[in-house]
Amino acid sequence: MKAQGLEPVTMRIVNFTGGPQIQDGLLSQSLDIGAGGVTVLLIARDKTRGAGDQELLGLTALSSVPYDLWTADANLKSLRDLDPQKNKIGLPAAKVSVPAVFLQMASEQINGIGKHAAFDPMTVTLAQPDGLISLTAGGSTVDSYLFAPPFSQQMRDKPNIHRVWSSTQLFGSPITALASWTTTRFHRENPKLVAAFVAAVRDAIELIHTDKARAASIYVKAEPSKLPAEYFAKVLEDPDVRFTLAPENSVKIAEYLARIGTLKQKPSDWKDTFFPELNTENGS
Repeated sequence: MKAQGLEPVTMRIVNFTGGPQIQDGLLSQSLDIGAGGVTVLLIARDKTRGAGDQELLGLTALSSVPYDLWTADANLKSLRDLDPQKNKIGLPAAKVSVPAVFLQMASEQINGIGKHAAFDPMTVTLAQPDGLISLTAGGSTVDSYLFAPPFSQQMRDKPNIHRVWSSTQLFGSPITALASWTTTRFHRENPKLVAAFVAAVRDAIELIHTDKARAASIYVKAEPSKLPAEYFAKVLEDPDVRFTLAPENSVKIAEYLARIGTLKQKPSDWKDTFFPELNTENGS
């Protein structure tokens, strides 16, 4: 903020359970910037297209992380083995969350175009910590769960649990899962604050690339965890855990959402979903 000639203002982070609360906060101007699943951004952009000051567009991508399906079912070796009479898959939010959409895309790959909902009856809304407890207990509530880091890494050493599938298999490369966005009004009225935000995210990404130990120590102070900073530094070493300013494979996700009717208009380019500050970045 100082570099932009602004007096620094206090930033407050407020946690919400889902996208609708974030959108309401942005549109009512009780929130300035939202952050969450890239699918939420794509849908918000589509619904507010042409809405003037209330049009929502992306500011930055945040992270590309794999969602891995782990299971306590010894007979479950691939997604093709899923049995609706037997298996229950935990997700942060069934049908609408980023991992839920990834699972639907995987269903189309296996069962054919239009068969995206084949696995939906098996999904259950459950927080990741509760999913970890369920699997380590042998599958009490759900026997499988689509975990994101660092929960995925925590599952690796658990007995009688194995990984079945990863979202990286969809495109063979990382996929942006989280992004930030705001209204056209906030972007227009606060150009220097927007520039400061984008620059701060850029700096944070650079720090993660160059000093993972320091980035991990900052993380555990901001997000209290029983796990040590050294553990999170190792998570950041995973080549599939990436942090980028521009999105990766977001157009492919948008194409899927448009095909099933969730989006009315398919973005022709990733830049259609983001403000022009990222136009010089390499995205997809």
